[in-house]
Amino acid sequence: MELSIKNKWVSLGGSSVVQDVNGNDVLKVKGKVFSFTRKKFLTDLQDNVKYVVRNKFWRLFTYQAFVLDAEGNTKATVRRKFFSLRDHYFVTSDLGNLEIIGNILQFNYRILLDGKEIGHVARKISLRDSFVLTVDDDYDYMLMVALVIAIDNITDRKDENATSSSFSVSSSSGGNS
Repeated sequence: MELSIKNKWVSLGGSSVVQDVNGNDVLKVKGKVFSFTRKKFLTDLQDNVKYVVRNKFWRLFTYQAFVLDAEGNTKATVRRKFFSLRDHYFVTSDLGNLEIIGNILQFNYRILLDGKEIGHVARKISLRDSFVLTVDDDYDYMLMVALVIAIDNITDRKDENATSSSFSVSSSSGGNS
């Protein structure tokens, strides 16, 4: 199955739309406007919540996100090493232990289950975040979409922290030379 995940052009909470290869809407991703954990809801077209994705609030040398079902049970935990030369995510889930390994440019990711590739994520270059998810039909495509959203959340937080720390370093050392 191949799906396209695109952030909406205008969205205060970071909402997205998920479409099939024919451009038909399949799922919606609704982000909360004010959320310290970047909480997002993956819903069907009738707005029934299927999964909730949120970042870990406190972190120490790791970036982490959770995928919860509609009842609040943890279905997957996504971890990224704090210091890593490439994007490498470890996922603990009901399926087992998954690895999502990206290249250094963060444009392509392989989804591995017990060393076997079961899916692929390609990040499209555009003004808004856009991904193409290809996953074997044997696996829950909604869970895989939730994992892509979790990785996007982690990446956004990591990039936000890098920008804010570089800003604070440059602004604190710039004026007293």
